[in-house]
Amino acid sequence: MPDQSRSRRSRKILWASLLGCGTVLGAALTFYVTQQTDTQTISCVSLTGNSDFCRFIGGPLEVAGAPVFVDDRSQALFPTKADLTFIDAQGDHWTAPAKTLTDGASIPAVLATVMGDRQSREYLLAAALHDAFCGVGNEDLATYHTRPWEDVHRMFYEALLVNGTAPRTARIMYAAVYLGGPRWNNPTRDLTSLSDEVLRQEFEWCLRWMEKVDPDPDQIDAWMESREKALQAGTQSEPDWSALFSDKA
Repeated sequence: MPDQSRSRRSRKILWASLLGCGTVLGAALTFYVTQQTDTQTISCVSLTGNSDFCRFIGGPLEVAGAPVFVDDRSQALFPTKADLTFIDAQGDHWTAPAKTLTDGASIPAVLATVMGDRQSREYLLAAALHDAFCGVGNEDLATYHTRPWEDVHRMFYEALLVNGTAPRTARIMYAAVYLGGPRWNNPTRDLTSLSDEVLRQEFEWCLRWMEKVDPDPDQIDAWMESREKALQAGTQSEPDWSALFSDKA
């Protein structure tokens, strides 16, 4: 069995390469999203052009300094030049401090072949924020692992929307990060012992379900939790599609 720490690193978020030191990346401060009150969870789901919530402070993203290579990764990470803050739909502030190491954005590498193209410029600001709280190479940051992993991944989803990612793509990326991304301080929900093959198969089934149901993030959370015990016990099985979709058009 491969070393767990090595397995954990293989499932951390791999980000698209930044174009070089000092390059201006990402989106300016004109990205705003309103709060939605028609569902139980307030979410950044529609652009309005003016709001105190769901916005970035400190963009566009800039990097400065020499590239950094961490662990066994072949792709360079770059330190951010200045603080970047995201205000979510609840009004909470999330800050990626200067010198956060990042290299773009993607879903976990183990799930990349399932999703296809996983790199785009509209992921960059969300990626830097996510990296500040759980990204490889950022273990010494004051932000690292200071909030629950579930909240950090949900923030990533919200920031993707505000960064310009299409809602359906953002939901798929959220599902991928929730399943294959890092989890901490919660050993009962640890999935690092799972093989890449098991994770890929689980994500394929999740995508099939999402294509039919078009779930919101809360529904994705519930789906993942309903599947975890079997995954951990090594009794993974294909969902009962006829039962799941019997009431769907």
